[in-house]
Amino acid sequence: MTFYQFAELFKDELGCSNALFLDGGIASALYAPSIDKQDKKEMGVMIGFVENKE
Repeated sequence: MTFYQFAELFKDELGCSNALFLDGGIASALYAPSIDKQDKKEMGVMIGFVENKE
C-alpha cells in the first residue's frame, strides 16, 4: 500500500477529509534498491485498520 492509497482510503472510503500524519522523521528516508540507493535509517511499518460496519 502506498501513502496515496492510504490517503484515498481515508478520503473516499471513510469520508475523512482531514487526517493527521505523524511520520516521526522517516519521510526523508530513501529506499530504492533498483538504483542501489538506501539511506541508513531504520524503517517502520504502516498499519491501517478499517472496521466493517455491517
